[in-house]
Amino acid sequence: MNLLGTWLVDETDELALARLGNVLLEFDENGGLRYTIREQDKYQIINLRYRVEGSTIVTDQPSAPQVERTQFSFSEEGVLTLAFGGVPYRFVRTLGP
Repeated sequence: MNLLGTWLVDETDELALARLGNVLLEFDENGGLRYTIREQDKYQIINLRYRVEGSTIVTDQPSAPQVERTQFSFSEEGVLTLAFGGVPYRFVRTLGP
């Protein structure tokens, strides 16, 4: 399993929805990550660069450089779990925005 593609917050993860909102993650093969917060009347998009080191995603935002490290794993069902600040949030693969 790999990160490439589009991931949406798992609608059954109430904590993720409450803390992160309706988030869409788009990982591309060139190390780009688009983090989109989808609200009713607007989208807030954060463009990041990423690389994978073992089970850690290392991200950096070119417009405001600061390296962040996030642990990740996949369940047998293909659900992506990201641990932001040690708190796990689930994402499911989707076909696109």
